[in-house]
Amino acid sequence: MGRPPMRRAMIPPPPPRRARGKFWLYFLLISVTMIAVAFPTIIVVGIAMLPAMASWITDRTDQKYGFFCIGGLNFAGMFPYLMDLWSGNHNITGALDIVTDVFALAVMYGAAMAGWMVYTVIPPVITSFMTVLTERRLSALRANQRRIVDEWGDEVTLGVRAPGNGPAKPAPRPGGPAASNGPGGGVQAAMAAMEAIEAKEDEPDGGASMGTAR
Repeated sequence: MGRPPMRRAMIPPPPPRRARGKFWLYFLLISVTMIAVAFPTIIVVGIAMLPAMASWITDRTDQKYGFFCIGGLNFAGMFPYLMDLWSGNHNITGALDIVTDVFALAVMYGAAMAGWMVYTVIPPVITSFMTVLTERRLSALRANQRRIVDEWGDEVTLGVRAPGNGPAKPAPRPGGPAASNGPGGGVQAAMAAMEAIEAKEDEPDGGASMGTAR
């Protein structure tokens, strides 16, 4: 018997050349149309959005947060002058008047600098805020833990093990048998103790309502 035919490794086919050709054809047609119809707008946008282009090139992250911060405010600073160009003289002379105005360039590039400051300053501020919230929550959890220990004794802290290292055992009740020191018993005991404390806090309200009914 002869050997079975060997299967060749599946190699993905290269992208068709027609798709690439169509892409560059459409890109060329759109570019020529924009240059012929809105060449003054291209001049203003190309010069005003230089900081956004630089942030797109220098931002190596996948999310491009720096580009969105800088580019968004850069566009906001350019948009009023773009509206003046569209509502006024939409020609090369009007575009050159805008891009040669020092005050207009200061507004556009100043807005881009404000975006860079937002990108640089806001993340540490948010991190500090989240750290403070985490510390407050940790303090509240520790206070609740001390309250449970004061209510139920040190038995609830015995036998704490990682989940899956042994069978869980119920928490001891006041006046009942001693706490188990087996693995996993402390975690279940603490959870049961917290439920018992909540139930105990609800008891006075129920007793008061029953006394009123009587």
